[in-house]
Formats: sequence, C-alpha cells, structure tokens
Amino acid sequence: MAATEFELGNSLAVQRWSESLAVEAEKKMYFKKFMGTSPDSMIVIKSELAKQAGDKITYALRMKLAGDGIEGDSIIEGTAAEEALVFHADSLYIDQRRKGTKSKGKMSEQRVPYNLRKEGRDALATWYAEDYDEQCMIYLAGNRGEDTGFHVPLSFTGRANNTVTAADSSHIVYGGDATGPATLESSDKMELSIIERLVAFAETSDPMIQPFRIDGELKHVLLMHTFQAYDLRNAVSSNDWVDIQKSAGDRGAKNLLYQNSLGEYAGVILHKHRNCIRFNDYGSGWSSYTSSTGTLTAARALFLGAQAGMIGWGGGSAEGRYSWNEEMDDRGNALAITAAAIYGVKRTIFNSKSFGVVAVDTYYDDPNS
Repeated sequence: MAATEFELGNSLAVQRWSESLAVEAEKKMYFKKFMGTSPDSMIVIKSELAKQAGDKITYALRMKLAGDGIEGDSIIEGTAAEEALVFHADSLYIDQRRKGTKSKGKMSEQRVPYNLRKEGRDALATWYAEDYDEQCMIYLAGNRGEDTGFHVPLSFTGRANNTVTAADSSHIVYGGDATGPATLESSDKMELSIIERLVAFAETSDPMIQPFRIDGELKHVLLMHTFQAYDLRNAVSSNDWVDIQKSAGDRGAKNLLYQNSLGEYAGVILHKHRNCIRFNDYGSGWSSYTSSTGTLTAARALFLGAQAGMIGWGGGSAEGRYSWNEEMDDRGNALAITAAAIYGVKRTIFNSKSFGVVAVDTYYDDPNS
C-alpha cells in the first residue's frame, strides 16, 4: 500500500521552517519594537526591494525653505524670495548574509535526545536576532567599538556596501565638561543634566531631530549601555528614580517603546542594552579610534528620534524572511542546515550629517569589577 511521505529537505517543509525561523528571530530581536514602515519610526523599514530586483534604495530629505518673502504686489520674479528646493539623498544597500549548522553524523545524533533540525532552527533564530541588533547598534553609533562578543570582527567597517560612518562632530556630546575622547575623565559619567542638554539640542538643531508621536505626545529615546544606566540611577535620589519609572509602569502596556524601558525623563524614554558600543582607549593620550593610547573606559549611548536608521530586505519576500536549505553531506550521514537573509542596515545621513541620532559618550566603570 502506498503512503504519502514528505522526505527530509522537501520544499514544503523548507517553507514552513523558513517562516518559523522568522517568527522566532523576531521575538528575540531587541530593535524590532523600534522598527516600522512609517516615517515616524526610529528605524524605517524600506520595502522597495522586497518584490523587485535591485540592491540599492535611495531616499531623500527635502530641506525647509528659508529667507524672506515678498509683500503686497512687489515683483517676486528674479528676487531672493524665489528659492530653489534643496534635496539631500542617502542610500541603503542590501546583500545576502548566511549562517549554518551541521551535525557530525547519524551516530552523534543517536547519542542525544534532541531534534537537531529544531535545535538548529532555534540556534539560527537567536544568531540572526543578535546579528540584526549588533549591526543596528554599530551603524547607529558609527563605530564598531571594542566588544569582542559581537559576531563581526573588531576590524568590521560595514557590509552590503553600507559603510559604518563615524558620528559627525555636530551630533556627538560628552559627559561632564569633556569636549572629546581625549578630555574625558572618570568623573564624566551619565547624569540627568545630559538628557536636558540633548532635549535642548534636538529642539534647536537644523534639521531638527524629529520625535516620535505617542498618544499625541512627542518623545525621544535615550538608549544607554547597562553601565551608563547604573551611573544614571546612582546619580539621582531614590525618590527621583521612582518618579522616572512611573511612566514606564503607566504606559508600558500601551506602547512598544515603553516595554522594558527604565522610565521617562523630560520627554525622553530611557532604555538600556548591554550591546551599546564601548571603548577602552579614552582619556589623555587619545588620538584616534584606531591609534589611541588612552586608558579610560567609555560607552556610547544613543539619543534617538524618528528615521534615525534604515533597514531593508530583499529576496522577493517581506521583512525578516529567510531562505532555508537542508542537505545530507557525507553520502547521507550528516545533516547540514543553512539559513540566509538578504538585508541591509545603516544610520540615516543627509548632507554628511546624522539625521535622527546623537552619540552620547560618557565614562563608565564596571560596578562588579
């Protein structure tokens, strides 16, 4: 009697696991709550290449009109009141990134009570979620940093033709009275006054760092390293910190931007993450990120507004979709699994300046060291 069989590597099974990988990776991705197709999103999802060929998406910023106008019936033709529209362009590239896992062979699989196909799916989901988050952090910060736990090497300068571009001088601030990495001291830690400076900068910069709109209110996000958040909490009184946390408790269930936040201060939602970029060469002797002899540790927080970054997927599918390939190596003895995604990430830069992010460098020390 004939029996219906879906053998290992059947195309239907591949599709199912591909969708499942996307779901699991999305659950684990920290930056997912900041992504959206709206221009009000912190990281804007560009979908132009999801259904068509190409590897580059170009988008533009139209600057505001400036200068005086003309009164009454005065002639406007040929005067400075006739102003050309000014556009600045930026581009995002996508490329394929693959990761795989492979069993030793059927005898190794026999020794353990695991489904290596499922374990491979879960491991790849975690890897891709971390990969997206690390790249978002690197591109937004404009620096690879010194964390050796990232997937990419310390020499990483970008992928998919998207160069990691250093933060421009007009979009970086430092703790305390420091004016640069060389003048940073151990007293220049994260504190509330920095948030007040960032709010003032966001409201007066040109182009302005656009906030998010949450329940009719305008907000920004400050994403700090765990150690910076520790310094901030210890720089304020316990009662002040309770007040800061109230907004997270009241609003967290309503809006994703408040989920897992520390609270809110001066209209800025406070977040922390262990992967914020860190340095170990600040202070006296600093000369550049590649040849510094400084010895102080520093972390880079990110003050974020709308359109701070861009992310795009390709491959004829929607965001976060993966190809999934299974094959048997060693004449059918070893299961090899490979997943791939076609995507690109970058910080939004118009006219050589960051558009929606300010880097915030402060000294830190590990409270447990």
